Amino acid sequence: MTAKLSPVEYVRQHNAAAADAFTVLRKAVVAGPLDEKTCELIVIGALATSGEEGSLKVHARRLRALGTPVEEVRQAAMVTLAASTTFSQLVNGLRYIDEVYAEA
Repeated sequence: MTAKLSPVEYVRQHNAAAADAFTVLRKAVVAGPLDEKTCELIVIGALATSGEEGSLKVHARRLRALGTPVEEVRQAAMVTLAASTTFSQLVNGLRYIDEVYAEA
């Protein structure tokens, strides 16, 4: 069985230039004074608002790989409640985070 491709690698199968451009864009937007973990926590908060399960799980896995405790990742989603995230979006985000940490 072939391992599941990352989103970027999946796009690469169809359009390598688009995958490369996305990778360059992501590297450019995270370059700066914030560390990788902080950037990923910000992304988790934004993704909790959008409800995008796949992307949220990708970034939760990155945080898990960085050794970030699940409580910190949950808080990154939680702080968006009533600012930009609805209660049901938050619940879904927390579930996605818990599913990723349960994989470990």
